[in-house]
Amino acid sequence: MYIPFKEMPATARVWVYQANRPLSEAEEEQAIQLGQIFTNQWAAHGNALQSSVQVFHQYFLVIAVDERYNAASGCSIDSSVAFVRELEHKFSTEGSAVSFFDRTQIAFWQNDEVQLIPMNQAKQAVKEGQILPDTITFDNTIPTVEAFENRWKIPVQNSWLARYLPQTAKA
Repeated sequence: MYIPFKEMPATARVWVYQANRPLSEAEEEQAIQLGQIFTNQWAAHGNALQSSVQVFHQYFLVIAVDERYNAASGCSIDSSVAFVRELEHKFSTEGSAVSFFDRTQIAFWQNDEVQLIPMNQAKQAVKEGQILPDTITFDNTIPTVEAFENRWKIPVQNSWLARYLPQTAKA
């Protein structure tokens, strides 16, 4: 059963999928429409899940489920992954493939937009001053809506990337 993301409780479980390219406005709208259809039929062992799908900053597809109502099961989580894979297929065109499962890109919030840097270039980007201790990055491993609202966007110095910062720059 679809619930608007802003109405999900703080305890709702979330999964954040980062795209390897920005979604167009039409793709965002279609992702939300298809997400509403998916969440209206999403169930765990035949029990409806109160859930939501939302796109943030053109790159992040977020699925949330209120497990106080019914908990997501392994099979229901698998079906949500299948839904995300369907979106990838639908949005991929020749020369412009979309992947929500490419873990080789790190997202940063710079100049009011998302910037991606290949993971293997992060250390060099720090060295060259492209990434600073207070540069905002995204923690896509957050578990709940509350964490999403409060700890999804964090300074590099508070992330796993802090290991690449000069010792004097670390918090």
